[in-house]
Amino acid sequence: MSFSSRSIERPVAVAMLFLAIAFIGILSLRRLPIDLLPDIAYPKLVIHTAYPDVGPAEVEQFVTRRIEAQFSRVPGVERIESVSREGVSLVILRFAWGTNMEFAVLNVREKLDNMGELGNDIRPTVLRTDPTAEPIMTLSVAGRGDLRNLKDLAESVIRRRLEQLDGVAQASVTGGLEREIQIEIEPRLLESYGLTLASVSQALDAANRSGVGGTIRRGRYRYSLRTIGEFRSVEEIGEVVVFKDLPGGNAPGAPPARSQYVTLSDVATIRDGYRDRESIARYCSAARVDSASTRPACQESVGVLLFKEAGANTVTVSDTVRVVIEQLSREYPELTIDVAMDQAGFIANALQNVMQEVVVGGILAFLVLFLFLRDARYPVAIALAIPLSVIATFALLDATGISLNIMSLGGLALGVGLLMDNSIVVIENIFRHREKGLSPAAAAALGAEEVQAAITTSTLTTIAVFGPIIYVEGIAGALFASLSLAVAFSLAVSVVVALSLLPVMAARWGTDDEVPAPTRTRRAMRAVG
Repeated sequence: MSFSSRSIERPVAVAMLFLAIAFIGILSLRRLPIDLLPDIAYPKLVIHTAYPDVGPAEVEQFVTRRIEAQFSRVPGVERIESVSREGVSLVILRFAWGTNMEFAVLNVREKLDNMGELGNDIRPTVLRTDPTAEPIMTLSVAGRGDLRNLKDLAESVIRRRLEQLDGVAQASVTGGLEREIQIEIEPRLLESYGLTLASVSQALDAANRSGVGGTIRRGRYRYSLRTIGEFRSVEEIGEVVVFKDLPGGNAPGAPPARSQYVTLSDVATIRDGYRDRESIARYCSAARVDSASTRPACQESVGVLLFKEAGANTVTVSDTVRVVIEQLSREYPELTIDVAMDQAGFIANALQNVMQEVVVGGILAFLVLFLFLRDARYPVAIALAIPLSVIATFALLDATGISLNIMSLGGLALGVGLLMDNSIVVIENIFRHREKGLSPAAAAALGAEEVQAAITTSTLTTIAVFGPIIYVEGIAGALFASLSLAVAFSLAVSVVVALSLLPVMAARWGTDDEVPAPTRTRRAMRAVG
């Protein structure tokens, strides 16, 4: 007995099975992470080491060669490249494709810990190159105040509020002005007092410190004390004593004299300024048009870059961030917070296009089948099989850890165009047997059984074209693996639907005495003739 015949004999079991599949598929769709690109982890690590004020030859000799010798024995390393520049050492470790980069990072950091000290204040940093580590949103924060206060507000309020959200890994603030106390020392005055830059730096460091002041006990409790010695204003910096002179040289019998103190303001000029700008954020809003021209008005602002956590849903994170932006706009009406870039918009449009294609494909399939079969029941079966196959594909994507991205959605859209073929072949063959006068159950069983080998073979042929893509190494395999799996899953599900659910539905529609409409038409024409 064929698979279709067993399904026709157990309609309740088949219905419960597909209801369960639909339920699991809907749950999987809510769990699937939505992203722009597949999870591509480049098998490359960069060890960045800063060695300031040192030439390239010394950097290579004392830093780069030691790191290269240490990491040549790391498992999975295929190639080591290095670049030694003035004050910077870059050692690039290239691993084999398929290497678990999480464990590779742990191995590299363990090797760094076991290397020992490279020198004073030399700390190598491990960097990963990941194209998915791009900001998912970019915000523009503008207001009436100056850029310094605007950046302080973005750092202290906006960044902290956004980093508290689920799915947000980091919020980085760029642009604006950052406060910096600038001390310009006059070399001639410094030389006249016999001072050096090192002594001035030591005096500043000693005057700007806070320390532990012991503890006090009060009843059952013990309280820690802390002595505050940090600067609170710019004027306090100028009062730091950098040199103390005792006239008379403290010689025995010398008359007492008043000590002379040299403060920092005596040898330097202190300014409350801004740090040299390394980035500028400028946002041109289409909503604000320059009065002098029809171009959008551009305004310098403070940018906030949002990075999501690994595996987080980009669309969900974007919606949550927009809710917080509305709250911040109500709390700080003087601020103008605009979304300059949002990956969720593109992803949402891609999802909408796929769903639109599913709906349009179902409608067109219904109209074409109704035109040829002149019976609404069989096209309805096709229209039900399409979304059910797509929902079941979501469950398989979730089981294999594939996210919804432009590649998997493209494969799903391609699969939607192919999964109707199996259902149309089965329905048409069942309808052909109904025209011969067979009962609905017999026509459904015989029609599905006759074509099951053909549609299975054709589907496996298509899967055989897309399946081997998952074994391709390199960036091509990482990109197109989700596309090929989405096509393979959707086609495999379409075969199961066409050979089980469609025969059950066709067997339940109509009675043994019912004659299909085309047959009745031909009989009437023969009677008239």
